[in-house]
Amino acid sequence: MSTVTRDRPGTTQDPRRSTTGPPVEAARAARGCVIAVLQRIVEVLDGRRPSDHLSPVVTVEVFEQIAVALRRREDDVARAPVRGPAVRLRRVHLQMVSLRAANYFGTVERGARTRAVAGRVELRTVRSPGRQAVERWMLTEFAIL
Repeated sequence: MSTVTRDRPGTTQDPRRSTTGPPVEAARAARGCVIAVLQRIVEVLDGRRPSDHLSPVVTVEVFEQIAVALRRREDDVARAPVRGPAVRLRRVHLQMVSLRAANYFGTVERGARTRAVAGRVELRTVRSPGRQAVERWMLTEFAIL
């Protein structure tokens, strides 16, 4: 049996659907990570940031995928330099799969052209040389469509 409480006249709140607590905090942290990392990726692909800035926040597979895209971009730029407006991250949506993983999707745009981005972010234990192991949200999958 579920208990429903009234906060204000005409509204009800199910206590199982809290707006605070671990699930909401995990979703906020994951979304914050996704926005920050996607912004970095967009800046790297646009040539405004070095790719080394991605290594602490993406997996090796995602880093290699972006490196391949950069090599293709450099070949294209050598033939016809890219000019015009910078790429901008427009929207990001997140669907939590568990407290330690979420799928994301969103849009980026350059001028009048809009493209979709999608992938996965996971909470992983990361060990850096000379530092203690920490848990950090990392992009584990990435695609621009």
